[in-house]
Amino acid sequence: MKKFGYFALALSALFFSSCDDEDGFYNEKYIDVPNLVTVENQDVYLVGEFIYISADISRYQAEPGFATPLDLFETTSGATGFRFSYIVERETSAGVWQEVTVTAAQMLIDKGSVQASSYVLGTAQYDSSDESYEYRVGYPLTSAGNYRISFGVNSDAANLVELRSLTQGNNLFLNINSATTQLNPQGFYTFTVN
Repeated sequence: MKKFGYFALALSALFFSSCDDEDGFYNEKYIDVPNLVTVENQDVYLVGEFIYISADISRYQAEPGFATPLDLFETTSGATGFRFSYIVERETSAGVWQEVTVTAAQMLIDKGSVQASSYVLGTAQYDSSDESYEYRVGYPLTSAGNYRISFGVNSDAANLVELRSLTQGNNLFLNINSATTQLNPQGFYTFTVN
């Protein structure tokens, strides 16, 4: 009977230690690919113009340590897109920032899709003709002032954009951490609208 107790204890320890790997259980994988999402920069922004966020993500991405590129489309079993979020804020008084709220109807959607309110949920959608995930959306600049954009509404990361595949069913979900040099050390892209 004592042997059975030790065996049960060892088996339960093995079971509980495997529960720590939630990403493996939920079929989540992570990769790092820099500069996938960019703010299309211009010197001067004017009221009535749009600031564009864009992404053109090849389905084939170099992966350190591997001779052949990683196929994002195949790895995710045909994910139709990669989703990411960002928020635009306007400075209302010195050091006080307020979220700017817009609707998807106010935005210029060139490529991809968008859901918008106090933050934007953008989707770079798969285009089979050039085998890439594409997003290009203009955010309306309706009043003058100082602005900032940050990516990852629910993220602690300051200098990267987090993208997640729109994987169907129980297939692999791929999360891409995309570092960018466009953000300041606090994690913001800042600009002024005249």
